Amino acid sequence: MERQLAVREEYLYLPIRTGQEEVKVEIFQNEAGAYEKLYEFMVPVCRERQVGYEADFYAELPVKEFVGKRLLIRADAPAAFLEGVRNEKKRALEETDGPVIHFAANAGWTNDPNGLIYADGVYHLYFQYNPFSTVWNNMSWGHAVSRDLLHWTQEDSVMFPDESGTMFSGCAITNDRKLLGLPRDAILFYYTAAGGSNAWSQGEGFTQKIAYSLDGGKTLVKKEEPCLPMLCEENRDPKVYWHEETGAYVMALFLKGNDYGIFRSQDLEHWEETDRFTLEEAWECPDFFRLTSPQGESCWFFWTADGFYYTGEFDGYRFHTDGVRHHAYVSTIPYAAQTYTGIEGRIVMIPWLRLPNDGRNFTGAYGIPVELSCIHTKDGFLLQQTPVRELMEQAQPAADCFVKEEGVLRYTQEDAKKALVFEMKVQKGYQNHLIWEIGGSRVVYAPESGKLMVDDDKYQVGCNHEEILMIADDKILEIFFDNGMRAGTFTVKEKIPSLLVSCEGMAEYAVYEIG
Repeated sequence: MERQLAVREEYLYLPIRTGQEEVKVEIFQNEAGAYEKLYEFMVPVCRERQVGYEADFYAELPVKEFVGKRLLIRADAPAAFLEGVRNEKKRALEETDGPVIHFAANAGWTNDPNGLIYADGVYHLYFQYNPFSTVWNNMSWGHAVSRDLLHWTQEDSVMFPDESGTMFSGCAITNDRKLLGLPRDAILFYYTAAGGSNAWSQGEGFTQKIAYSLDGGKTLVKKEEPCLPMLCEENRDPKVYWHEETGAYVMALFLKGNDYGIFRSQDLEHWEETDRFTLEEAWECPDFFRLTSPQGESCWFFWTADGFYYTGEFDGYRFHTDGVRHHAYVSTIPYAAQTYTGIEGRIVMIPWLRLPNDGRNFTGAYGIPVELSCIHTKDGFLLQQTPVRELMEQAQPAADCFVKEEGVLRYTQEDAKKALVFEMKVQKGYQNHLIWEIGGSRVVYAPESGKLMVDDDKYQVGCNHEEILMIADDKILEIFFDNGMRAGTFTVKEKIPSLLVSCEGMAEYAVYEIG
């Protein structure tokens, strides 16, 4: 089936029926009878509905550059679906019942954070996005912005699949040295074009490409030629840095298996491989940063998708590591975390949270941004991650919703548009179980054995932690032990946070809300 459409407004809205068979939808520009392909997506379509097509939600596609032109929409779908595609002015985003301070898209599937950059007072979060379904496909780049790292506004999506592949993960940097023929205030993006991952790009490989923005990150322009050709099957996820000591840009890149590469460039366009190494069990999404301990000792950390990190030395060309694998998380929900560029004086990281779809129109969310630091122990350098300082700057005491009775603390939040922060210090030497009921789930920490239980799931978090910080938001529970020496993310049963905890074992405690 086909539909000709005269574009009069700046957005197309495609009706989405989740859980249905996916069909290929192609969109062409019709210019004097000649057709140029613009987009190709796999979209779930209900074939049973022939008239009055009903949608669970509408996927937004910006088409500002085609206003005044004609498009052809082609799909093996009922006419009712094609007639349900709407050309409108930008819709106000519907208020979702999702998290308050953990970003989640208004609708669709999200995964890896991309292009994290702070520029002109704005924190940008680009992310792997399928706006056309609540399952993985059509990898595009969504976009959200924040002024405080806690409250996010979803913006127009900025990159969609094309003939070179779908848009896999990447990073962003500022154009401080006015390279690539672009002005200093341009934002540069490095990403993987995943050739062969959609029908349009069959026969193409995975290549690393460049895009740029001249309007503060609102719109991205793709450069045609790759800056790195296919090196091996599914090489991906470039992360680019300026290495001051050797005066060059450095790119960390996942190659294949457990292999990674280091590349250098003076002009951001031509790259030379200077190192290749294997890391035990490491997989995709590299990040690379240097931290300094309170004693002034510095160490390089090489980060991989599962939160596995490896410490060592880096001379601008090669990464020297003992290969020992460290775990940043005690749970498997956080994944593919990336650090920000452009933030002076601290290193801030955000992970994707691999949350299952629970019947709502979105899948996945993003963790509370954390500040990274390290300590030097007899076992080497260890990573610490603590929620960004903005969390407690905005937290308000929850005294009005907080009741202490018969040795029990009880908190019930009637306003679902608030997140809960609970701080406690454990009595020194306390060995009995600490028990909480949060969002309908039972959470138990055993200081003596170091085990944490969230309902029926068990985790090893380490013994005798004395400081515990919990953040409950929607169905997300994040727990940080002893200033972020151990951390984990979990899910609770109920959306509205509630807290019930025995006072036994607590030396100090405080409860806060953030709206």
